[in-house]
Amino acid sequence: MKARKRIIKLYWVTTEDHGEDWFILATTRPSAASYHVLYEGYNIHDASARVIVANAHLASYVDGPPPCHAHIEDLEALGFEIVDGSSHQRVVRYKGETFVEGVIESLVREAHDNQLEAIGEGRPNLTKRSSTARNN
Repeated sequence: MKARKRIIKLYWVTTEDHGEDWFILATTRPSAASYHVLYEGYNIHDASARVIVANAHLASYVDGPPPCHAHIEDLEALGFEIVDGSSHQRVVRYKGETFVEGVIESLVREAHDNQLEAIGEGRPNLTKRSSTARNN
């Protein structure tokens, strides 16, 4: 009898403070959220996971077997556009949606984009407009 192959999905996992948002490869939404909170030190119900790629078939996983963090190499293999893959900031785009890694640098970039947008210079860091940003 053939072993059943697990379908690995790519989840975008976020928390309310957006301090550590990033992609998790996992088989289920709860396993992605649980992995994220345990790894990052949040409480069990602090994370929300959303499926981005329903069948994240990769030849291998940089971080080992899922659940695990997705790396830039994983995202490239899944067809993501790498906008900024530096060690200070990871920004990727997939099917028209931009994802910004939730680290303090991303908050700084968002604040910078908010300021530039307020004076009519756009959002050069490609961050999403936050709920606290004001339109002129």
